[in-house]
Amino acid sequence: MNIDNYDFEKTAQAVFVMNPSAPTQYDRWEDLMSFMVSMAHTYMHNNNSFSTGGFNLTAFDGLDGERQVRASVSGSLAYSYLFPK
Repeated sequence: MNIDNYDFEKTAQAVFVMNPSAPTQYDRWEDLMSFMVSMAHTYMHNNNSFSTGGFNLTAFDGLDGERQVRASVSGSLAYSYLFPK
């Protein structure tokens, strides 16, 4: 499995800032990233998408047959961060 480290790092940093519950669950954004990588290894072998805690994981099989996993901020988290109630 190939984890896109840049995507995971930047997504974890953004989610850590944007999700008010993230700092209560993780001491640092690196801890959140570790959780994200763990979720990728747990769920992304046979699934194409996974979402929780303000991030999305997307997986696909590369041309070489290796599973590729990308991370992104969920749209609902971005929206609630930009337009708080």
